[in-house]
Amino acid sequence: MSRPRQTNRGLTLSRIYTKGKRFYLFAAEALISPADGKAKKWHSLCPITDGEVEARRLAQLILDHNRAEGDEGDFPRHFRKYMAAMIEERDKQKPKEEARAKIHENGNKNLLSVSSVIEKAFFEFNVDQVLPVDVAKFVDDWEGRRMGQVYHSRLSDFFRWACRRGLRTDNPVREVSIKKPKRRMRYITDKEYNAIRQALLIGKNGRVNRSGLMVQCYIDLCYLMYQRTTEIRLLKWSDITEKGILFTPTKTEHSSGAKVFVPMTGQIWAVLQQAKVAWAQGRDIKEGVTRSPYIICNGKGKPYTAHGIGTAWTRARERAGIQDATLKDLRAKAMTDAKKVGYSMTQISVGAAHADEAMTEAYIKLREVPVSEVEMKLPAASDHGQKPSNTA
Repeated sequence: MSRPRQTNRGLTLSRIYTKGKRFYLFAAEALISPADGKAKKWHSLCPITDGEVEARRLAQLILDHNRAEGDEGDFPRHFRKYMAAMIEERDKQKPKEEARAKIHENGNKNLLSVSSVIEKAFFEFNVDQVLPVDVAKFVDDWEGRRMGQVYHSRLSDFFRWACRRGLRTDNPVREVSIKKPKRRMRYITDKEYNAIRQALLIGKNGRVNRSGLMVQCYIDLCYLMYQRTTEIRLLKWSDITEKGILFTPTKTEHSSGAKVFVPMTGQIWAVLQQAKVAWAQGRDIKEGVTRSPYIICNGKGKPYTAHGIGTAWTRARERAGIQDATLKDLRAKAMTDAKKVGYSMTQISVGAAHADEAMTEAYIKLREVPVSEVEMKLPAASDHGQKPSNTA
């Protein structure tokens, strides 16, 4: 697992850094502080406890103060209001659990990263000046990539917000279509799965990988229960019963609210017991020591981060000599394999907590290789093409 960075820690896509217990904005050239009128390169923003959103807001005030008048339209100002309102609404649903709260904060960080790109692109515009052609020029830079869809969706939502507030009467994004990125078709074969699984146990140096057994349990549970990788990574022992596990997927918690109960099977139970062994492996566990509440956890009992466990998978995949296989492909493999052994699309869709069967069907079809049932034969030779026989 990678070691957390200890120096020059800062916020993504910004010049905001932490020093002591505060956030600071760094500028390569001195900027004038709106608070005291002094020109300096380092600007104190706020205590770290105030959060990243507040630090970015204060940094933006300093940057705005130093821009030449007349350059900026009203788009950035209204877009910042829109983003602030959206993040405030999201924060009302912020989970209390530390691990899930971190996912929530990362979501906010990603939204702010997206907003900074949009703000920069439409910096000189007024909201009512933006035409479909302006939107098209912007999103065309990401044609066929996932980020193109992200920017397209965010702009469309902003202009809906603007229409509701009387800033304009139409949504220019509606007139602009965008090419969807090519959907992933990778199917992990049984041989590849087992090769990666085995490679988790031994590191590149040929020594036993201490975290290998735990990560093995993780990928086995991802496959056996075919839930999203985040749900397996944050699964707790308190979620487990003799009858099975009730999942409320994070992704659909505030949208469709889909839930799914996964029955306990012999193989799932065996992997859960193996996870207990993996946690205790190489440790002198004293009597009375409480096990981590998380099934999949590191040596300190904390749940693995998405980056940490993803790195373990990638390294094992490389050691196994396998190309282009991700953790998310495990879910697709499980659903595809379930269909192969005879489960119906309805059964698989329910198990995956999909909103409808069409989503499941599209998911599986991309990984299936159609088998032709048509068997052709060469055309029969005609009399004209045959060699004439000898006659008496």
